[in-house]
Amino acid sequence: MPEGKAPAGELARYKRFLKDEAARLKKLHRSSGLGREVCMARAAVIDALLQHLLRTAIGLAPLGKFKKVPSLAVIALGGYGRGELNPHSDIDIQFLCEDRLLNDTQPHVFLKSITDTMLYTLWDVGLKIGHSVRRVRDCVEEANKDMQSKTALIEARCVTGDEALFKKMEKVVHAKCVKPYIDEYIAARLEDQASRHARHGNAVTMQEPDIKNGCGGLRDYQNLCWLMHFKLGYRSVEDLEGQKVISKIDAERLEAAYSFLLRARNELHYQMD
Repeated sequence: MPEGKAPAGELARYKRFLKDEAARLKKLHRSSGLGREVCMARAAVIDALLQHLLRTAIGLAPLGKFKKVPSLAVIALGGYGRGELNPHSDIDIQFLCEDRLLNDTQPHVFLKSITDTMLYTLWDVGLKIGHSVRRVRDCVEEANKDMQSKTALIEARCVTGDEALFKKMEKVVHAKCVKPYIDEYIAARLEDQASRHARHGNAVTMQEPDIKNGCGGLRDYQNLCWLMHFKLGYRSVEDLEGQKVISKIDAERLEAAYSFLLRARNELHYQMD
């Protein structure tokens, strides 16, 4: 993708890039590609597009009174934050900015230019984008509002931009939103799991299972990861294995089952084409 050209004039090129990559991923899936493999590959495609768009948007944005480019990062949330994107899943991103770019009334012209350039381009190429614009202090406030917001931020990932700003956000969120609320979060997660299971029959043998939210579905695996992050500071099942909490064979079984469910969900998404 060419650098320096206004994204509005490159929509055809972006659409072709996404179409070609979507075809490649569908071919990978049809040739028995693992569920995790295909989802991670789609996340990498979106990463590449966002990285290009941010570089281009920064080159076009007015600095105003700033003498150098202010700190800004584009971070991935939700499934995208985990590096897992099913073929038609929404893409949740957050523009993380330094304090001086955003006040309580309106964003700085530099920030507005960046977000407008990127979001309008992403919408115009047909992507389903969920977005927010926040400072570090806003992330803390948002994370402490409810369990879902907190979960989204603890599995956030920096896609492009100022890595140091992202690391600062991670550190502050952990100190102010994770450590003081470990028991409360775990209790809320277990309650959510119980109510979710009840809604789906409290059984893994449903004839028409909900792959995402049903008993033994994707959300149960993700819930395990969220709970172990809060309780033990781990990020993945590999961490559990490495710390001898579970055996290597159990870790492999968990990963295989999760990847299978992702593959099943990918197939359902492709049936929508």
